[in-house]
Amino acid sequence: MTLSLDDPLRRESYDRRLIRLRAAMQEAGIELLIAYGNGRHSFLAMNPAWWLTGFRQLGPHLAVIVTLDDEPRIVTTPLWDRGRAEERSAIKKVIACEPDDFLRTVESEIGPSNWLRASVAVSGGGQMPRPIHEAWREMLGHSIVDADQMVSDLARIRDAWSLKCTRAAVAIAEEGYAFLLETARPGMREHELAAELEAYCRGRGAEDNFQLLSSSQHNRNVHRPTSRIMAEGDVLLGEITPSVEGEFAQICRTVVMGEPTAQQRRAFALLDEALHAGMALAKPGVPVADIVRAMNAPIEAAGYGQYTVPPYMRTRGHSMAMGSTDPEIALQSGHVLAEDVVFVMHPNQYLPETGYFMCGEPVIIRPHGAEPLTSRMGELGSIQSADTLA
Repeated sequence: MTLSLDDPLRRESYDRRLIRLRAAMQEAGIELLIAYGNGRHSFLAMNPAWWLTGFRQLGPHLAVIVTLDDEPRIVTTPLWDRGRAEERSAIKKVIACEPDDFLRTVESEIGPSNWLRASVAVSGGGQMPRPIHEAWREMLGHSIVDADQMVSDLARIRDAWSLKCTRAAVAIAEEGYAFLLETARPGMREHELAAELEAYCRGRGAEDNFQLLSSSQHNRNVHRPTSRIMAEGDVLLGEITPSVEGEFAQICRTVVMGEPTAQQRRAFALLDEALHAGMALAKPGVPVADIVRAMNAPIEAAGYGQYTVPPYMRTRGHSMAMGSTDPEIALQSGHVLAEDVVFVMHPNQYLPETGYFMCGEPVIIRPHGAEPLTSRMGELGSIQSADTLA
């Protein structure tokens, strides 16, 4: 499911990102911005360099240098990766160097003497190594504006290319879940299933797949896979989060190893009701705290109000913005929803009779509510053993 670098949507979207960034810089009084990448592409952290360039670096350092007027450029490492950067980057002025020469090269490109009185900002997605973080101030001679929030806010509003990449990632997640249903069997170890799923998703075009996958007769939570052997009657929990061109998309699924009980079906139906309640309310201008209350309401009405707080649940969802999970759909968040933002909404919940269940969809915020990006909403899955099928 590889997307073409020649797609007109890609070129148009990256051009538009630069325009939007410069407008935000001008409004904030910023004359020079450095978007830094450290080569670690995380589901949990914003990647401003990748968002601006469309280039997934291999080396330890990359800087995107943006001013209000000059042609933007990138300084990337190592030197031998220059050809790939020139081919893939939406910003075509590429300077490559070895990691040890990175800071000196950036310094020569920006001409620090010209910026001693200017307003300079740096965005590193919260992932800058301390020596790099400290080097900017020493290099530029005055305080540096932290532009992480500004860049993250821009990346959160989906353009045509990021949405196309997200939809491709969602398709891989759904195909991965179908593969899980075909592959998982009692007697397998959790990590064996996780490895099979990882290989499948990457084979379908995902460059990464953040996954939690665990099983138990009575789950307390979901976690990374272990060597536990799955058994008949287990409830298998899966959080599948593939990435395409840096855009992650997540689905949350619950599967019973065998025939679900009536109680398990009621528990999942309750979470599904909570999810639909939150999706219906999730419109532009609505505080995310209100979404939490809407999702909690059916669970509270069923008599489980005491379980709608930690440690029985953590959050009702979070953003999916080029790797950043900020903001979360949580009561303490002051965030207000905006149109064309993508979230994963998940009323994942522990209930005393059935244990922890997962139910979650990637959605995009539209004027009428949250629109699911999956082809079909998740249902309580069932994996029948060979004995049962016989």
